Parts: sequence; C-alpha cells; structure tokens
Amino acid sequence: MNCRMEPIQREQIIAKYLSRSLDSDAVEEFEGHYLGCDECFDELRVSELLAADLRDSPGRSQSNMAWRSTEGVAVLQFRNASELTHAANTLDDLRREVLEQPDSRVIIDLGRVTKIDSAGLGQLMSCYSHLVRNQGGLKVVNATPEITRLLEMTGISSLIPSFTSEQDAVKSFRN
Repeated sequence: MNCRMEPIQREQIIAKYLSRSLDSDAVEEFEGHYLGCDECFDELRVSELLAADLRDSPGRSQSNMAWRSTEGVAVLQFRNASELTHAANTLDDLRREVLEQPDSRVIIDLGRVTKIDSAGLGQLMSCYSHLVRNQGGLKVVNATPEITRLLEMTGISSLIPSFTSEQDAVKSFRN
C-alpha cells in the first residue's frame, strides 16, 4: 500500500478495511503497511474511533470485554467465548478497548478466545504497537495450546510474551 496516494483513495481503503470488505491479500498488505506507518496508523485509529462512536447507541448491548487493574497493570478479560478473526466483531471491540485504555501496561487474558486468524494477529500487533509507542507493553495469559503455537510460529511471541498465570505476567512488567 502506498500511503502517498490521494487522501480520498486512502480513506476508501480504510473504510473497506473497517467494514471487512477487502480481500485477504489486500488485508495483509494493508495491515503490513499501517503497523509501520505512523500517518496511516493514526488515520486508521481516528476512523475506527469515529465508526465506534457512530455505532454506539443507548440501547446497544454491553461489551464482551471487562477491565480490571492488578498492581498497576490493566487486565482485559473476555466475558464469553470469543474469536479474534476477520469476521468477528470482537476485533473492533478489542482494538477500541486497548486504544481507549489510559494504562500503557496491558495484559490480555486469552482464556476464552477459541480462534485467532491473521486479522486477529494483526490486531494484537496493532495493540502492541500502540502500547509500546506510549512507553508500555502488552502480555497475554491463558492462551490455548493452539493459540500459543500460532504465536510462536509467527514470531509474535518474541514481541508479545505469553504467560500461564496472570501473576507471572504482572511480575514481568516489574523486571
């Protein structure tokens, strides 16, 4: 993706990405680009926040995610079984929740996440990038063996460490 394209074209690509109407090759190209381009990352972030605000309504159901704090570290847990896939609404919620979180040290509990695809991995990396830019970090806990293998195979585990206990993840922020 070329971020020097006309602003209207870039906005159209971002809109298609957010509405999940890009084909898988275009999704991979876009995600690969915006994670490394501050200008596109910021534009995507603004577009996502705007879209989230437009979607929110007084009668909307409660989020599937809950936050709590442990020893100064924000912990995000899924309330129900969830998928972090291109077709799941959970991706938008995850990103919005992490971007709106005032803490920059975050643990995501994947105990109720049953499936992750490339879009979900991209979203985790997006959250990681945002937190690192804000002098923080991201850790995950309670990943299933399948998800742990996926994180290892893709090399993401070298950036986003996975722990079996929340206590160990919290301690790792102190080291």
